[in-house]
Amino acid sequence: MREKLPSLADTAIPRKEWIGRFKSFLSTEEARIHMLHHRGRGGIAVAQERSELIDALLRWLYEGACALGKGKAPFTLLAVGGYGRGMLNPGSDLDLMFLRPGRMSRLSKADSEIISAFQMALWDIGFECKPGTRTIAETIALANENDETKTSLIDARLLAGDDELFEALRARFYKGCIAKKKDEYLRMRMDTVRTRHEKYNGTVYLQEPHVKNGCGGLRDYQNLTWVSYVKVGTVDLADLVASKMLSRTAYREMAQAYDFLMRVRNELHYTGGHSADTLTLRLRGEVATNLGDYPEKNILKRIEAFMRDYYRHTRNMFHRSTSLLEAFELELEDRRKRAPLIGFLARRDEKTERFDGFYSKGGRLYPQASMSFEEDPDRMMRAFLHLQSRHLGLSPQLRKRFKHGWALIGKPFRYRKSNRETFEAILSRKGDVARVLRLMHRVGFLGRYIPEFGALTDLVQHEFFHLFTADEHTLTCLEKLDELSDTDDRKLALFQDLFHAFEDPFVLYLALLMHDTGRSVEVAHHADGSAVLAAQVARRMKLASQRRQLLLFLVDHHLTFYRTATSKNLDDLATIVEFAAIVRNQRNLDALLLHSYADAKGTNAEAWSGWKESLILKLYWDTTAYLTDQLGFRAKMHKPAASLRREVGARLGPDYDAEVAAHFENMPERYYNFTGADSIANHIKIFRRLLEQINAPGNADMMPYVKWRARPEQGCSQLYVCSWDRKHLLAKVAGALSANDLNILSADIYLRKDNLVLDIFRVCTTNFEPVTSKGTVSRVEDLLRKAFTEPGYDLRAEIANAKPTTWRSKDHQRPSGLVIPERLHITNESDSGSTCIQIQARDRLGLLYDLFSTIGEFPVDISHARISTEKGAAVDSIYITGPGGGQVADGKLLNAIADRLEAILDIRRRSAA
Repeated sequence: MREKLPSLADTAIPRKEWIGRFKSFLSTEEARIHMLHHRGRGGIAVAQERSELIDALLRWLYEGACALGKGKAPFTLLAVGGYGRGMLNPGSDLDLMFLRPGRMSRLSKADSEIISAFQMALWDIGFECKPGTRTIAETIALANENDETKTSLIDARLLAGDDELFEALRARFYKGCIAKKKDEYLRMRMDTVRTRHEKYNGTVYLQEPHVKNGCGGLRDYQNLTWVSYVKVGTVDLADLVASKMLSRTAYREMAQAYDFLMRVRNELHYTGGHSADTLTLRLRGEVATNLGDYPEKNILKRIEAFMRDYYRHTRNMFHRSTSLLEAFELELEDRRKRAPLIGFLARRDEKTERFDGFYSKGGRLYPQASMSFEEDPDRMMRAFLHLQSRHLGLSPQLRKRFKHGWALIGKPFRYRKSNRETFEAILSRKGDVARVLRLMHRVGFLGRYIPEFGALTDLVQHEFFHLFTADEHTLTCLEKLDELSDTDDRKLALFQDLFHAFEDPFVLYLALLMHDTGRSVEVAHHADGSAVLAAQVARRMKLASQRRQLLLFLVDHHLTFYRTATSKNLDDLATIVEFAAIVRNQRNLDALLLHSYADAKGTNAEAWSGWKESLILKLYWDTTAYLTDQLGFRAKMHKPAASLRREVGARLGPDYDAEVAAHFENMPERYYNFTGADSIANHIKIFRRLLEQINAPGNADMMPYVKWRARPEQGCSQLYVCSWDRKHLLAKVAGALSANDLNILSADIYLRKDNLVLDIFRVCTTNFEPVTSKGTVSRVEDLLRKAFTEPGYDLRAEIANAKPTTWRSKDHQRPSGLVIPERLHITNESDSGSTCIQIQARDRLGLLYDLFSTIGEFPVDISHARISTEKGAAVDSIYITGPGGGQVADGKLLNAIADRLEAILDIRRRSAA
């Protein structure tokens, strides 16, 4: 390097040339290291190689600074933080510090110029870092004020300068910041870990995990090195093995996990850029491919293999590191209790109970020294009942015993009556089931006792809307059901009441445990596979016929409630009749509602919005009414128009008689299905406002009448658009909303015989909230005015200029690994009075505008639309009717519509009926 690069003190070389030579050198060396990574070099080795490269470069610059200062630089250069560990990922920052001798860090003008030259050199080369300059005393003071600084100094490393000064800092740092504050620092580190883990849902099984800070990520390993330094004075975890604090197996697993994660992070930085530390759905396919360790030809199979390795390593890191921290935390608690006064009070309050080969202490369950699972394997199952009934957690010692007892959980264990009864007792305790099942899963027990569930461990779900792996999703669903036991949220009162009243919680919890097990087998629809596996478990559990039927019903139909509510026309009597025929009775309906609630809440935040909840509850109450009184429900749906007309007239008064008559004579019959008198009266007032707007003196405005109404309880706003019928009316409204990044949730379109139309849209922000911004409302109405009054005005330009949210895309590019099953299906089987166009595709700004514009070019009318967006996907059901009303029976017309829509959606395969 000395032969290739000029010195910082060499002022004869032009600055531009000087910078060019350094950048060229760095580029060549970085390419060499990238090649080492590409050829399979370990993650730690590559990061160390980069660190050594930057070390050499900085030392060369330091020598140049010394030359500028006539042989003596005014500082000692230290690497701290991540760089101090001697490992640099491709996008990692340089953490540097200038250490000054003496008591004050104030620099002379000459010294400042030297440091400034060093700093400018770094910036010119491309490193964005600004090292602080401090004395030892200032460094110690800052470390005691700031925990982050204290932690970064644990990893401090001398790069260049006065080694005696550096050693003096280390000695003063340990004495002044660590020695007398060990317990305080350890508690801080443990609190920090808990907070960080909570941020990432307390699980490694996220679909998009954070490699650095997530549970089981790099930070968990690094945290242990800092704790190790405080406890035993070393950052090498191998020393914990020698001191019997860590087993050789645990150390080996964590070391392997750390190297794997470093390699993944290296690739993430090479592929995704400097700040890429999250394995997004888009990036994980590229990472899996670029690592070269996964030879599967299918990218989904490569992702599955890669992510299974990722979850295995992070699980090992997470469990091993948290177990060790728990042991350290117990030591801290013991020391606290040994303090004279505190210890006396603690001994008075603490109770140690011994039972069944166990004892409880400090809220944890421990094995007695003589306890053996080999002598009594059923004790493994009973241990979880003890944990549940006494509200205890697992001790690190008992976790080890479970891992040594895995071989005992075989077929005889699963079929033994005592274990079946204990397992049923655990799943019958409402409100405290998920915690115990999660503990079972943590020690590897659950997947061995219920191997059908065990097959879900680390299973990647390629469906775009899932937040977790299959096993973590299931456990999260169980937690959502548990939360109903004691929630104070009055919005959940119905669900809580149903949960408390449900008489067989075991079957309800078991159904949730089994509902996604079919994802582990090769079947077209996972619900079918789940039902087969649930039947297998039911036989093994010896469930009576009625309980078995309920279990299989819930598993087989766990998607039916949600899909019916969010995709079908709930105002159609046929929808309610069909759904009621599936559920058959109120008990099944109540159980399926609870199951659907937990399943949706355990999927992602978007799966249970206020709007979707309102649809699900409408379906629930309508089905309840139908099951209670079929004839009465049918009569309500077909309430005599004359009776309804009298109610509306009474609300509006004689001044509206002519308009009420026109409304009832001209509105389509389906309009009166569940449209109450209050809503009809409101609609008639809207039609009056339109006519007043049209007939205003000197008004040539062709603008429809627009009215907004916020519905916060549904998480949306109702947008009423009243006009006379015209071409592309729906498309223009959709375009104006898209240009303002608003979501359309549904649309009801009512065309009167007198050619007036009322369109009712339910819209929300991208945060699933009502539209309350006056500015947004004004912008939407301005665009509508332009679209309806300016000939040839094209909303596509406005949509193209809109700023989409992070999950929206302006194009059709599909990220590698983000699998959105795209389909277009046209059917006459979903609704008795219309033809349904079912669409699932990648969402983008302007998609609805394009869809409505295209459909508007054909001789059909859109009568109803149910629009949904989940994790970047559009899941839409658009209902159309023929020119005279009713279903579209012309096959050629349907094929033509399908061809045009496929081109819009870029779908090459379709199914039409």
